[in-house]
Amino acid sequence: MKNLTVFCSSKNNIDVSYHNSVVELIGLLDHFKHAIAYGGGSGGLMGTVRKTYEKKGGKVISSNVRRFVEDGYPDDFVYETIDERQKKLMELGDMYLILPGGYGTHFEMLEVMTKNDIGEASKPIFLYNVNGVFDNFIKLIDNLIGEGFITRNFDKIKVFSSGDAIELSNMINEYEC
Repeated sequence: MKNLTVFCSSKNNIDVSYHNSVVELIGLLDHFKHAIAYGGGSGGLMGTVRKTYEKKGGKVISSNVRRFVEDGYPDDFVYETIDERQKKLMELGDMYLILPGGYGTHFEMLEVMTKNDIGEASKPIFLYNVNGVFDNFIKLIDNLIGEGFITRNFDKIKVFSSGDAIELSNMINEYEC
């Protein structure tokens, strides 16, 4: 079984369409093939990921910061700082799934992309472009490549993107680490 580390929003004020899209995607993942590692808690898309995957019988591993630990949501790993938590989530992941999120999600996404770019890692990164939320980010990367600031495109650093749950789940389920 391979660990799929999921990075996403913990915010509760996001449109329900994002939750529905995440439920669809997570419901399509092969729970016999993957365990999900995530940042803990019940909030936002993070909570949607956990509840959806556990409901279908999938294994969920959580790494959380002590101040965010919630009653009723036991965590496998608890740390004092976000840096320790992130290190564990990256360590747990054989592959990564990036869902919509804020600063933390983008930090995590760029960190795993950077590790692949500089050769510290070579793990697949799946970007769920729900409602085109990452379109501007993808355009920014393309612009930075055009300007010479980035030399390796997504293909070369194992980043796979789709806004379609079926297509992305097939990529994840069929990927051989």
